[in-house]
Amino acid sequence: MSTTVIGSWADAGDEFSAPDITVNPDGTKTVVTFRLNQEGKKVKITQKIKEIRVQERVHPLIAHRKNWKKYGKEINSPPGPDTSTTQLGEKVELRLNLSWKQVEKEEEESKAEVQQKSFQAFRCRTCGGDHYTTKCPYKETLGAVSAADTPAETVDESGVNAAGRYVPRHMRADANGNLPSKDTRDDSTTLKVSQLNSFVDEDMVRNELFARFGPLQRVTIVRNRETGDSRGFAYVAFATEDLAAKALEALNGKGYHSLILHLEWSKKKKV
Repeated sequence: MSTTVIGSWADAGDEFSAPDITVNPDGTKTVVTFRLNQEGKKVKITQKIKEIRVQERVHPLIAHRKNWKKYGKEINSPPGPDTSTTQLGEKVELRLNLSWKQVEKEEEESKAEVQQKSFQAFRCRTCGGDHYTTKCPYKETLGAVSAADTPAETVDESGVNAAGRYVPRHMRADANGNLPSKDTRDDSTTLKVSQLNSFVDEDMVRNELFARFGPLQRVTIVRNRETGDSRGFAYVAFATEDLAAKALEALNGKGYHSLILHLEWSKKKKV
């Protein structure tokens, strides 16, 4: 008597693949199969199957495909899935919502409402309209009046006003009480730094790039008004023109965070 040694339960498919099918008097089928479990022991599996025939209307090509003959080791098997090895799941039908147009319309209305609210969030600082301050049609008239009516603040040597708040240099009044403007501002000690990486901020420019050239008067990263992202260049104001010239000579053309810096005077020098 010869014995067959099977190394794994998965290798026993050929020896126990033929199921014993018995047709019962009530129309059901009893399927008996033998398998090896994970412990290597031979087990008997008995299944009682009841076939229910359901007539349905399908496309002719689908009905023709269900009658295709099998091939390979299953060439002698009847068409269709083998119930001993295949378990048919529940049939799921796709039902489209008939009110999808109404749902789409409500989504568009909600988006329009959100956009309207975000648009109304912008208010002009000059006239109070629903537009940006830079695009105000009255900025030449109302802006000049509001600037003239603004009282000049007195600050000490450190730039702190009477309320104890720091006033930036470009917002301090001169000896005559006039507020600085773009035309009267002194940019002789200011450099324009271009080709900065997008993640570089004011602290990085102040502490990493120009810390060795003494304390800076002003560092401004130019940003996109809508998104707040850096536009890749900044303005740096030094205490003296000599310090600005040294920084220009030392850092122009140098690499900083994978980009080559370009430094130039903010205000063109007169030759």
